[in-house]
Amino acid sequence: MTAAHLCRAGRRQVVAALGATLLAPWIAAVAQAAQAASAAASAFASGAAPAGGKPRLETVATFDDDFRLVGIGVSRTGRVFATAPASIKRSRYSMVEVDLRTGALLPFPDSAWNTYRADRPGDQQWISVQALWVDERDRLWALDSSLPSVDQRTQPPRLVEFDIPSGKLLRVYTFEGVATPKDSLNDVRIDLKHGYAFISNAGNQGGVVVTRLSDGKSRLVLAGDRSSVSDPDQHLRFGDRIARKPDGGVLVLQTDGIALSPERDWLYYRPLTDHHYWRIPVDALIDESLSATALAQRKQYLGDYALTGGLLMGGDGVLYGGDLEHRTVVALTPVVRDGKPALVQRTLVDEPKQVSWADGFALQNDYLYFADSHLHEVNFSNGYPREGKFTIFRVALPKQPAGLFAG
Repeated sequence: MTAAHLCRAGRRQVVAALGATLLAPWIAAVAQAAQAASAAASAFASGAAPAGGKPRLETVATFDDDFRLVGIGVSRTGRVFATAPASIKRSRYSMVEVDLRTGALLPFPDSAWNTYRADRPGDQQWISVQALWVDERDRLWALDSSLPSVDQRTQPPRLVEFDIPSGKLLRVYTFEGVATPKDSLNDVRIDLKHGYAFISNAGNQGGVVVTRLSDGKSRLVLAGDRSSVSDPDQHLRFGDRIARKPDGGVLVLQTDGIALSPERDWLYYRPLTDHHYWRIPVDALIDESLSATALAQRKQYLGDYALTGGLLMGGDGVLYGGDLEHRTVVALTPVVRDGKPALVQRTLVDEPKQVSWADGFALQNDYLYFADSHLHEVNFSNGYPREGKFTIFRVALPKQPAGLFAG
């Protein structure tokens, strides 16, 4: 289903550790990103297309009904990974690497992990893998959200880190006392600069799970905050139809899309079933001394834009997401308008005959990848038949600034 100021505390720590001389290239890179974002904002505001015109939509891989695609991850060498959560129907595999030469699906890390058994503990099997992320070290992170129907004491939600070349399991994080079966962990972003994972919660009262990578300590913050729960006056619509759950109730999903700024100073986030966009400083999210009220006061409202699922922010400071109501992909650039933070939106991919529900996103080697998961056709009750296969697409982006913490 995300510019910028340097974190003062982080800057003092880096200066103390490395000295101003070693910091200079990093500061230059940040300035380069800010300049690129400013240029992009000017182009978007004027309606101009990126250099080279509208990017061409390319098909990376397609899947049949036995693999209901949602999440994707792409390594620096171009290896493509995908997930098929089991929220409605269990697919043949839960997590795979796609052989781009043959289209074959290779269960990751192996077949045993992809053979689910309800009577087996969840530490060596996938339950319902929702999202993937590849960090700047080229390590693969998988968010297994688990399911409300299983015993989460033995099969809890987990965040799992893998070494990509070897497929070796590196570490597992769980969320006892933080996430309940009423919650629905949805998407993940890894911040190696500060040493944290940020996970969106699309269920219950929404919010963001903040996990310290050094010791696995987690907190659920912003749950129930106005920025984390969907506006009851807005809904996901397809024409004149409001999206509904299989039982006929109106679809309501809380905090869903999240994205980190390239300098890792802002987390952008939003509920799925309204049009509001928000951001909050990372240094506030990781400050355990802040009360819930004090933390909520640090958030910033950015305005109403396309109702998107997945989000991702590139190294150029542009936020990308799938416009679910119009079957497109949009680019949103942070700007200041009337002294307040805002976004400028333009359509990046306008292929409604090909794109159905642009969901999971990844960015590598100046390509934006996204998963077309057809969720409104297979998971919701709208009277729409499924049209087309589950597909991973990609589009070329302008050259991304080097030296930043872009995903």
